[in-house]
Amino acid sequence: MIPESVIEKVLNQIDPEGVINLTAQLVRCNSVWDPQAGTSEVEAAELAARWARDRGFDVTLETVAPERPNVIVRWTAGPGSRTLMFEGHTDVVTPGNLTRWKYDPFGAQIQKGRMYGRGTNDTKGNLAGMLVAIAALKASGIPLAGSIVGGVLCDEEGMMTGVQHFIARGHADAVTAAVVCEPQDGLVCIAQKGAVRARFAVRGRMSHGAMPLSGLNPAPAVARIIDGLADLEAEAVHTYGKDPLLGWPSFTPTVVQAPSQGPPQLNVVPGEAEILVDVRTLPGQNHDTIRNSLSALVQQTVREVNARYRKTDRLLGIRRPWELDVTVRFLSDRPCTHTDRDDPVIASAVWASRQVSGKEPEFAGVPGATDGTFLWALKDIPIVTMGAGDRQVPHQVDEWVDLDQLVDTARIYALTALHYLYPGDHP
Repeated sequence: MIPESVIEKVLNQIDPEGVINLTAQLVRCNSVWDPQAGTSEVEAAELAARWARDRGFDVTLETVAPERPNVIVRWTAGPGSRTLMFEGHTDVVTPGNLTRWKYDPFGAQIQKGRMYGRGTNDTKGNLAGMLVAIAALKASGIPLAGSIVGGVLCDEEGMMTGVQHFIARGHADAVTAAVVCEPQDGLVCIAQKGAVRARFAVRGRMSHGAMPLSGLNPAPAVARIIDGLADLEAEAVHTYGKDPLLGWPSFTPTVVQAPSQGPPQLNVVPGEAEILVDVRTLPGQNHDTIRNSLSALVQQTVREVNARYRKTDRLLGIRRPWELDVTVRFLSDRPCTHTDRDDPVIASAVWASRQVSGKEPEFAGVPGATDGTFLWALKDIPIVTMGAGDRQVPHQVDEWVDLDQLVDTARIYALTALHYLYPGDHP
């Protein structure tokens, strides 16, 4: 049982303006990974590192790739076997067409209790909240049993090389639980969908648009693959249904491009096409089976489309000496995650949420994957994903976060760590 006086001592160290100001500073760092434009996570990472060093933390910067640093913040709060990790990422997605933004995407403007800008929601606000929470716990002077690690990581929006580097360097070896700081609208998320990402490449033969019979158009194969993905999704929906935490499985073509390189032209039949596919899975779906199904779709597409072309050639009395080719390459494979409701980190998150909100928190699942996927899959670390921000807002134009919810999230993070590391509450 943690005394009310201890809880208040920690909460009194949370400065709302400090949370808001640090969020604004991070948002003003353009940390879109865009080598051509010269932007990366460096400025945001260095800002977080300076902020943590100024508050007496042990801070390390490690280069994951050129211009892509991780920041590791450490604090040994007292003797104990538990190490709680807070994880947030510094990269953000592109703002896209700037003319569609009402607010400067890197301006951190505040209007009617909301801060607008790229990363306010996903996830620089929560990154600021976790840093302020750790600092508040440290400043409170409350004796604790164990350690805290803050992972301020790069490349979550891409291939998640930041968290993989963090794990490969041994930083996760002592971690016994992790709080993944992502916009989940105050929900306590104990599960995440799995993901299989793939690239289909279709190779035909380029020709003039007015003379299509002198080439081999990849478009029919693209159509067949997209139809096949819809069939696979329908089959998965029928077989696995709707998960109460995660919703439906999906097989989604996200990028369809022809030609796969260079500008398209109306009077040119492209010689090749590319389809990027994002498969999201539920517990029970076998990823090897999914990969086999996507490979089988390749063979089926090759057979059917080439047979159609031969039929057309016979009808027209010609014979094109080429065959269309299709390949698939798998880009990433991330499992579903699920942390038991009675795990200590979930109990701590629930307790903290209840203390701050005065209500029983709602359990949910994360619609996408996070860096926590690798912590769970590679190191068997129980994770809870929670944070401020409407779950529908990430990656949208005029991204925003509610500032009252963000400050409460910093309080929840601090009390989660207090509960998880409080002496006498665990072995």
